[in-house]
Amino acid sequence: MKQIEEFIKNFAESKINGIAKIKSSYFLADKELLEIKEKIKDEPFSAGLFLGESKNGKFAPSANILDMLSKISDRKIFVNKKTEWLFLCKRDIFGKGIVKSNAEKGLVLVQNERDENLGYGEIVDDFSKKDRVVVKNLLDRGNFLRRERK
Repeated sequence: MKQIEEFIKNFAESKINGIAKIKSSYFLADKELLEIKEKIKDEPFSAGLFLGESKNGKFAPSANILDMLSKISDRKIFVNKKTEWLFLCKRDIFGKGIVKSNAEKGLVLVQNERDENLGYGEIVDDFSKKDRVVVKNLLDRGNFLRRERK
């Protein structure tokens, strides 16, 4: 549980209640679902909304937890329409594509101009560098479609 809690702390002070761990995966489950899970003889494959998993000692988030965090966090950058498309195609973000920012370093949630979550990234340079990569893409919503193609 420590890995997901540490990840959440990057974006918000508050905790997310109802997190269940099954093997290396984390799920959001209500009290009734957790009670049912405990009654099942063999450990189930999943229980509730998938939040992410532990991979090589690190937490790999899902789009679900990023959506949840975007509603309670102010660690966001907002990008223009062109940058939104490029980010969804696994591209990093240049300074000129940022419309507004609430953070200057570390991990950030990447939002479009309508405050919809596109994924998350890490700030690697000063936003004033218009023609340089300033946010490295760590996960975007296009990842799901790219994985389905394989």
